[in-house]
Amino acid sequence: MKLVFVTQVLDRDDAVLGFVMRWVQGLAKEVESLRVLALEAGNLDGLPSNVDVRVIGRRGYLGRYLRYRGFLREAFGNGPDGGFGGLLTHMVPRYSTLAAGAVARAGVAHYLWYTHKGVDKRLLSALKVVDGAFTASDLSLRVDTPKKIVTGHGIDLAHFDVAPSGDFGGRPVRLLSVGRLTPAKDPLTTIEAVALLRDRGHSVELTWAGSTLARGDDEYETSVHGAVSGHGLEGAVKFVGAVPYPEIAAAFEGADLFINASGTGSVDKVVLESMAARRPFVSCNESIPPVLEVHGGLSSRAAEFTFTPKDAVSLADRLEAWIKRPTSERLRVGDSLREIVAEHHEVDALMARIVRRIGTP
Repeated sequence: MKLVFVTQVLDRDDAVLGFVMRWVQGLAKEVESLRVLALEAGNLDGLPSNVDVRVIGRRGYLGRYLRYRGFLREAFGNGPDGGFGGLLTHMVPRYSTLAAGAVARAGVAHYLWYTHKGVDKRLLSALKVVDGAFTASDLSLRVDTPKKIVTGHGIDLAHFDVAPSGDFGGRPVRLLSVGRLTPAKDPLTTIEAVALLRDRGHSVELTWAGSTLARGDDEYETSVHGAVSGHGLEGAVKFVGAVPYPEIAAAFEGADLFINASGTGSVDKVVLESMAARRPFVSCNESIPPVLEVHGGLSSRAAEFTFTPKDAVSLADRLEAWIKRPTSERLRVGDSLREIVAEHHEVDALMARIVRRIGTP
């Protein structure tokens, strides 16, 4: 099969979408050739030999549309016998609606990957024109449609195979959160929980990896730093900005526990990355308990990994419970968490499932 894959960014160094290169590598193993259409491209080291890239560009709404349409015509203009046999779009429903005409005329398979609790007109429009929509969990695509295909996520186990967290040994407990510095990721609750833990006598430090997303977030960033100062946490909270994907595994290696205060509602990829890195986590995401319930040893322990959204006391209580547990138990749980990712969310297995479904008439 020859497949076209549409994504926002193809850049192995990108802090948010750097993992897409690993998806491309996985897809390339399963197809004869792969063409990537990306709004922008950066570091392409590791690009497989059977992959070529077309850059749509971000400048100019009309020009962007015309370039996209031209690349679609190039790939699908001769139908399935003369060119590519399938289209997979990543996360942006509009990529599918804009491609619907070209794909329908060519008579080729058309699929979307989508993981977010948000449902809007663009998503509903895309679902009308695609053959199916892949998603990480049932709650990651909140539309009742027979086109929903739950596949698990795609995490690079080798990339996150880091040394286990050892005994605290009198040093501060190292907390990590990874995500953009935006209200949706709720750093304010995390910071307040750190302050509560320190008030309870626990020596903890927090590293936040992630930068702001849009210009309007600068004001919010100021309020976040103000909260750090207000709680007297200048020496205990560190913001390291956007971390390139090749370096993010080292951030997990330097952590003992992971915090996910995101309100996205879908299975957050960074939680699965923390699991792959064998780090126990605490999350307010409602889609996480079902992820844990597939493992016998953790099926009855989901509450230990969850806290009430925007409730700093609840978060501090859960973290405190993990801090008090013996190192041996944290290590055992870490191994179990990695087993879940290996069995249900490994990247090459996901890419194989996706290509197999696209190639099935």
